[in-house]
Amino acid sequence: MFNSILNQAFEQYVFDRVDNILNIAGVTDAKYRKVVKEADSVLTQLMAIARELEAQQPELLRLVMEYEAATTIESGLTAEIVYREGIRDSLSIRQEFTAFMQKQI
Repeated sequence: MFNSILNQAFEQYVFDRVDNILNIAGVTDAKYRKVVKEADSVLTQLMAIARELEAQQPELLRLVMEYEAATTIESGLTAEIVYREGIRDSLSIRQEFTAFMQKQI
């Protein structure tokens, strides 16, 4: 039960931290801001085209919306995976550095 509580707390921490990092990047990272703006522009154009063609291709608008949802989920999961690997890397680097320092003494 304790592990379950810790896992839930860690999951929430990772979710909150990744969300916070991306919010900060949206404000401070010009390259990230530019890519997000470009992606939003492309999606807006796709939605406009899908609405224009809705009578001829009724499934197109639904597909564009589903694609947007899928890419949003994929992007969030990617960020979480990268963050988790960063935590693992930091632990590994710390262990290696500690071992290196012990050899030096």
